[in-house]
Amino acid sequence: MGQHQCKAYDPHFGVEYWAASTILNHPGFANARAEYVDKTLALYGDDAFLNKLLMEAARIVIFAVAICLAAGYREDDRSSWPTIGNLKKALALFGVSSPRRIESIVGRLVQTGYLESRVSPADARARLLYPTARMLAYDRAWLVAHYSPPAALFGKDDYTLPLGGDPDFQRVQRRIATGFFEQSAMVLLRNPGIMLFVSRDAGILVLMRLMQDAMKRGSPTVALSLSDLGRSFLVSRTHVRQLLADAEAQGLIDIDQRRRQVTLKPAIFESFDRFVADGMSNHDLTAAAARQQLAAASIVREPADAGVTRP
Repeated sequence: MGQHQCKAYDPHFGVEYWAASTILNHPGFANARAEYVDKTLALYGDDAFLNKLLMEAARIVIFAVAICLAAGYREDDRSSWPTIGNLKKALALFGVSSPRRIESIVGRLVQTGYLESRVSPADARARLLYPTARMLAYDRAWLVAHYSPPAALFGKDDYTLPLGGDPDFQRVQRRIATGFFEQSAMVLLRNPGIMLFVSRDAGILVLMRLMQDAMKRGSPTVALSLSDLGRSFLVSRTHVRQLLADAEAQGLIDIDQRRRQVTLKPAIFESFDRFVADGMSNHDLTAAAARQQLAAASIVREPADAGVTRP
């Protein structure tokens, strides 16, 4: 069966994309999952300051949503303005933080040079939040990490723009992603096994480290060091211990304190695989829509440029 026949069709954007079920059943999925884990963990490997800033669960979501809101801003549509109020509305779908906490985190991102707060040119009573060059550069690295897995499955041809850090692709893809907040939230809400880890500070990264170790060992049982996990992700041993105890209570892992081992049970592998496949599918759809819009914009520009005499 050819690639064209395998893809699903999205009527809203009028593009074909890889469905999560197709991704999940692909014979190379295990390699794509490993690519996702390795690339994502590498994002947090070098910058201790950024790690500390983003390790809180709510901050990761706020970081991404703020970039998408700014990309989708239209002055004639107040609902699209990247204000703190619209940010709170979008984040309510994810259920990861209180309105007061969101204000505190946004203030911290402004203070540390990742967001700028400017007076709206259309209404001096409103302040708009804009990502800085520093924030956008990190986001491009984030996009590379999330488009590398589908590229590992289906080849790089459809993903050359995000893999190359193209800023036009970033802007269009992030603008398109403003329409996917509810869909992205549902990926988490319908997957309680993953939601347990996503809702805790550094939780999803702790899970990824355990997954990475299991994949490298070829065994669901891996060594457990609360100190190493806490030190890697800038959280306390107590925090990691409670996270893993809650995961064990939900039947996702088994902890052997005497041998200092943790065994990942089939339920958490299934939850994680669904999470990865859903995310890859959403990214493939937004990439296809972004490519279509960029191509259309290029066609529109060509006639205007055709008669220009260049030196």
